[in-house]
Amino acid sequence: MFGFDQQILLRLMGVGFALMGLGARIGAWKKWYWGSRGGAYAYLPLGVLFILYTYETDFKDNLRPYYFLYWVAIIAVAILILWWAARPPAFVKPKWVRWVEKYPKPVIRAMAAEVEAGKEWEENITSEEAVDTWAKRLKAKPPKKKKKN
Repeated sequence: MFGFDQQILLRLMGVGFALMGLGARIGAWKKWYWGSRGGAYAYLPLGVLFILYTYETDFKDNLRPYYFLYWVAIIAVAILILWWAARPPAFVKPKWVRWVEKYPKPVIRAMAAEVEAGKEWEENITSEEAVDTWAKRLKAKPPKKKKKN
């Protein structure tokens, strides 16, 4: 296709997904959290899956009687992707996300609303104490009443 090796394209996509997953994990890419349900955690194993898939022929040729292990690895990584996308374990999440997620859903929604409204929020996640202060401030605010039409 277009004179470009598909294996190289898949490997580049794998590296891209893996880097995005690492960015989410180390907390370098924070804004995604507020608009997603945590699917970015699965990017790292997804990247590994793309890369692993490109070596199928090599594994088939070199592992012959143990070729099934290649598919065991593929299935294991696929399960990991589904797990980390649906219910990411705590060790996958950056510290600041764990600090935020210890609060009830209404407080987290209030935090997300401030982020969506364009208010400064990154200074509120620099430490666990900063998150606690932010949460207390949001808890103290009276809830907005919905307008009736």
